[in-house]
Amino acid sequence: MASSQGRPGNLPAESTSFVGRRAELDQVLSALERARLVTLLGPGGVGKTRLALRAADRARPLFPDGVWLVELSGLRAPESLPCVIAETLRLPGRRLGDPAEFLAERLAPRELLLVLDTCEHLVHATALLAERLLTAAPGLRVLATSRESLNVVGEHIVPVPPLEVPGPRDGAASDAAGPDAGAACDSVTLFAERAVASSPGFTVAPANHAAVCQLCRRLEGIPLALELAAVRLRAMPVEEIVERLSDRFRVLGGAHGASRAAGRTTEHRHQTLRTAITWSHDLCMPAERMLWARLSVFPGDFDLAAAEAVCTDDDLPPSELVDVLTMLVDKSVVRFDPKADRYQMLDTLREYGAERLVQAGERDLLRRRHRDRYAALADQAARDRLGPRQLWWTRRLRDEAGNLRAALEWSLATPGEQAAGLRLAVALLDHWFLTSRIGEARTWYHQALESTPSDLPERGRALYAAGLFTVLQGDLPAAGKLLDDTLAFAEASGDADLRAHAVQELGRLRLHSGDLQGALDLFREARAHYDGTGYPDVRAITVLTDLASVHALRGEPDDALELCARCLEICEARGESWCRAAAVWMRGAARWLAGEPGPALADARDGLPVRAAFDDPGGIALTLDLMMACAVADGEHERAAVLAGASARLWETLGMHALRGPHYSVLREEGVAAFTRALGRTRADALLSRGRSLTLPETLAFAMAEPPTNAPPERDPQKPADA
Repeated sequence: MASSQGRPGNLPAESTSFVGRRAELDQVLSALERARLVTLLGPGGVGKTRLALRAADRARPLFPDGVWLVELSGLRAPESLPCVIAETLRLPGRRLGDPAEFLAERLAPRELLLVLDTCEHLVHATALLAERLLTAAPGLRVLATSRESLNVVGEHIVPVPPLEVPGPRDGAASDAAGPDAGAACDSVTLFAERAVASSPGFTVAPANHAAVCQLCRRLEGIPLALELAAVRLRAMPVEEIVERLSDRFRVLGGAHGASRAAGRTTEHRHQTLRTAITWSHDLCMPAERMLWARLSVFPGDFDLAAAEAVCTDDDLPPSELVDVLTMLVDKSVVRFDPKADRYQMLDTLREYGAERLVQAGERDLLRRRHRDRYAALADQAARDRLGPRQLWWTRRLRDEAGNLRAALEWSLATPGEQAAGLRLAVALLDHWFLTSRIGEARTWYHQALESTPSDLPERGRALYAAGLFTVLQGDLPAAGKLLDDTLAFAEASGDADLRAHAVQELGRLRLHSGDLQGALDLFREARAHYDGTGYPDVRAITVLTDLASVHALRGEPDDALELCARCLEICEARGESWCRAAAVWMRGAARWLAGEPGPALADARDGLPVRAAFDDPGGIALTLDLMMACAVADGEHERAAVLAGASARLWETLGMHALRGPHYSVLREEGVAAFTRALGRTRADALLSRGRSLTLPETLAFAMAEPPTNAPPERDPQKPADA
């Protein structure tokens, strides 16, 4: 996703005003210029994330490859950290062996800022990975937020203290000082702004100024505590809030006098915030407390339907959910994004809710409900994958990536739940396939196969899926073993459909190894089965384009075009769009091989918007290569070079250089050689570099534009951008 300033990145828009922090912001920006790893250190609720996002936005011009936020609060498995970062950066390609090594390779040539938010529960894994990435990628900077240091050589610590509070004074002295005494304090400003948002018409006036200052001091300027207190103005005046909080601190033993003498330590501020959260929690009604705890199972955002499915039962009826959830939103415990129609809980409040969930003895019950909710969603998507809602389901599951990942992690790591985790992974097969999440998929199937017994019926599908994605990664020996195991499983269980799918993937393995005749025989065998079963899924339909590719490479364009026409008939009848785009691309490739670049280019332009809508980088790269070949045939050598540079960047990002085997690679290399001869090495290299520098939106716009009479304008070589 490109930023509003034209740079790549994914920083969210600020939803509330940013108060104060001028000195800290300058300190962070200065640190980012000098150090490659900067950690914002402070207790929960102190505003580390807001400061990091503001600093990252200000620093955006320094990073031509973008500024990327990776939210880690919902991640519990340290081994998933490289995959989550790669997914955020849209690097979903190969992860052969060590995924951290893959990530380091992909980041090596880039100049970007990585914001790792909420690292304290993954400090060791984050430290090791950060050290490895920074060593491999000299243009990388890392900005982390954490409650403890990563303790890495070269780390620059920026402490994030609470906001400034009014100076210590007695109540009478405060009255005498007048309302301007604390007006310039950031804590008073923040409280006033949040109070107005919660209770329109509220102002800090002489009558309440002393109480506001006392409240800010009592809460030690901790932003989250001040926000929780501000929403209580709907129910009581600020003076009563101060009195009740003071009572709560006395009950819980808040030793403020001792802290003044000893200095306000991080531990003490944690106790202050916890006391404020406990006070806010205690003021909630029982139903609100219950929902607060139950919502903590969501690692990130969620929608209303998910909250109902996971959190309601006889103790909290569905009919009451909206009212209770709305009350939590009103109290700032839960935040609502009206644009996305989704809810989210701040990390610190989620942690508090999770503790209460454990105390209630409901953690495993709610985690199981959470898993079941997203397993049902994945099952529904798999059943509806071939219809007109195919793209809708793809986007729907993409929105739930964090919840799906959490459901898989918990299931595969929890005794008695691994079989359900295996079923969930199988249900997500088509989603990962359509969106080129090849490395992530292979990782999950590897974990699922390791953690489940060999006699589960779903294991055959998992073996097949692991083999499929391993073929796509070019790891052919490992893929062959997995697919042989799939065949054995299918034959032992009498599963003819599974056998056909395994045979199809063995055909793809032959194609990738350069054996066209072997691929043709296996694809035909698989097709014979699908002809009898009606092509039950996306992967079955692709056997027609697989066959077409072999015929096209064998110099049999008529056979290839006939197969593409049959594939298009099936897609049109079902309202399917992804396979249709694949068939249109294949038809274009066959036409190009037959010497018809004009119709081939029309096919490429027809399919590219669909590939982009599915966020399918592999399909986009294939289409760009076809457009490049057509441009060469039409003598548009400069356009061809830019397209080749853009596709090369995508292939390298994906790590899928052997996607269609050596025959495809040779054809691509011939196209590159042709425009290089026409342009000369120096000019060709410059245009290839320009293509590599295009962002993905820029690439798509360039590819869909009519071929220009002149080369596109030169980009500033000092300001490359990401694909």
